[in-house]
This record gives sequence, C-alpha cells and structure tokens, in this order.
Amino acid sequence: MIQTHATKPLVAVTGATGYGRARLWLGISGVGTMVVLAATSLALDVPHQLAAVFDDSLASQTLMLLAFVLAYVIVQAPFDLFGGYLLPKRFGRAHPSAGRFVAGLLRGASVHAVLLLMVGVALLLAGRSFGLSGTITTGVLVSIVLLMIRRPLAGMIAPLKERKETVSTVRDAHNAPSVRVIESADEGFTGGYTGVIRPREVLLPARWIDDLTEQSRQVVMQRRRLAVRTGAWLHGRVLALAFTWTGIVLAAILVGAENLGIGEGVITFSLWFTLWSFLGLLTLPTPSRAGVIAVDAALRASGVDASTLNDAIQSLDAFQDREQTRPAGVEAIFHPVPAVHNRIEGPLAKGRQGFLDAARTSVFLSASGLGLLGRAVHCNSGRPALWIFLPSD
Repeated sequence: MIQTHATKPLVAVTGATGYGRARLWLGISGVGTMVVLAATSLALDVPHQLAAVFDDSLASQTLMLLAFVLAYVIVQAPFDLFGGYLLPKRFGRAHPSAGRFVAGLLRGASVHAVLLLMVGVALLLAGRSFGLSGTITTGVLVSIVLLMIRRPLAGMIAPLKERKETVSTVRDAHNAPSVRVIESADEGFTGGYTGVIRPREVLLPARWIDDLTEQSRQVVMQRRRLAVRTGAWLHGRVLALAFTWTGIVLAAILVGAENLGIGEGVITFSLWFTLWSFLGLLTLPTPSRAGVIAVDAALRASGVDASTLNDAIQSLDAFQDREQTRPAGVEAIFHPVPAVHNRIEGPLAKGRQGFLDAARTSVFLSASGLGLLGRAVHCNSGRPALWIFLPSD
C-alpha cells in the first residue's frame, strides 16, 4: 500500500455528533445570503446604479465585471472560513492547519474568480456581437467546455494527484480502461466521472483504496460501473444540462437583447441565473436521490450481499456528514444523497427513473450562467477540493 501522509489533513477523522446539521445550517445561511442579495439587487436595480461609475468602453465594462466578481468573493469569504476550517475544527473532523487552509482557500478562490470573470467577459462579448442568441449559445458552450476540462480545472483549484501505481490494479477490478485513483487532502472528495454525456474517466479517491475493506472497495467500484450501465448517470447528466441551459435561456430573455452586451446586463443575467440555481437546489435533490436508490437496487440485483453493501454505504458516509437519519423534510429539500438509514431500510427503486448526481452537477455547471451558488452549498462551502467534483456518493 502506498503511503500518502503528505496529502492527508493534519487532524484525524473522529468528531462529535452534529457536524452534518451544522454544515446544513451553514449552507442555508450561505445560499440564503446570496439569494437575498441577488433578489434585492434586482429589485433595487443595483447593476444600473453600478453602471453609472463606468463608461461604455470594453475595458471599463470588464472592470465592472471584475468589481462584481470581487464583491462576490468578499461576501463568500466568511462562509468559506466556517465551512473549511472553523466547523471541522469545532467538531473534531479532518481539517488543515490555519496556514494551509488560508493558502488553499486563496488558491481556490483566485482560480474560481478568474473562471467567473472569463465567463462574464465571454458573455459580454457574445452579447455585444450577437445579442440574445450569442449569449445563449455562449452559455451553452461554456457548460460543455466546463465538463470537458473538469479534471484539470479541479486540479488548478485544489491539489489533486493521480496515483499511477495503483491504476492497473483498479482497472482490472473495474473492467474499465479509464479508471484513475486520485489523492486529495479533503476527506469528502468522492471523485466522479469526466466527460460530457459519455464518461471518459472514472475518478476514485485514493482514501477509498487505502481505508475501505476489500469488500467495500469492490462494491464502490462496481457501483461506479453500474451507474453508467443502468443509465442513471446519463439521465442525471442530461437533466443537469437541461436545467442549466433552461436557466441560461430564461435569464437572457429576462435581461433583454439590448442589455446583454453591456456589463450591467451581464451582472443582471448573473443575478437572475442565481435565482434559477436556487430553484434547482430545491427541486433537483429529489430525482438525484432516486438515482442513488436505483444504483443501490442494481447492486442488490447483481448479487451483492446486503450486508456488504450496507457496510460500504456506512463507510462512505463516515467520510461525509455521518448522518444516519434525517427528518424527511430536511432530506427532501437539501440532500441529493439519501441518509444511511433511508438507503438501507427505505423503499427500493421498483423501476423508478434515477437521475444520479443531477443536483450537484448542476451546481458545478452554474458557473456557465455566472451563478453565485457554486461554493455556497453545505457540502462544499470552504472546501476547494469539492468545488468542481462535489460529493456524489
């Protein structure tokens, strides 16, 4: 077994109870703050007031977008501090030292800010040159590009190292030539799939390879394979793209073709799309949970022993919030991955259509609409390693 001490957090995973609920309240606060600010800014026409400070030149309009992105970074910063350092420390969960946290956050926030600025400038130029159709087309193309560059983008935001020594072993077990084992310092990193509508690579966390039992490792690798074979992953990806593209179209229409080529219009577009993303946070967890249950059911149908599957579910939950149960209302609105009890004891899929990871993929894709909720949700607030590949298992 390869040692990875250099990449692991300095504090071991132990922890008091209540961590998951504390993170949930943090996410509610962060998302709520962004949504209230977006709605208030639209109601008071703040983008128009901001535009009075800048002239009509492209350079000045770009500076306006930069000021908007920097304002977003400042508002998000306190939630990052709580989510990435103070809460994990308070509850005895794995976390970096204060210095490493600040350095990692500066790195991640800087790259993320540059990404948002680039998207904003692209939308500005498209609106100037081609109006409504240009903005919509650019937003759609950006979402596709984001999926194409997902892995290198994640590596720029937070350190991710491929463990080449174990790739061949996992490839044989997974029966897929594109499996990659990735080391991340964040215990909640789950990896995922690269590609647009066809998986090109399957990323597995090195921590799973090191810390899970052999039986649990086999289950999680088989689960990744069945997620594709059952169509649950594809359904989730298509739903996330459809939701994102719909939001781009609606936001562009609400702004109007005459305003899309100026900084004021791009900022207004961002605010409308942020409100649309909030709607997704409320609605997409339900089909996403169905995707998780559907893949679990496929595992059971393939002959995986129930106790083995249950052990794997318990082990993966230990890397996340450690919430065995949740109130039905809380889970319905906020959690795209069911609680352990609901996955083990809840009703089986029974032919229900599953949309695996639709909710959290749409959170990542919200950057294509200049959405402001991509780092505010409870599972990744303050954790740059999870901004691009949000926890999916």
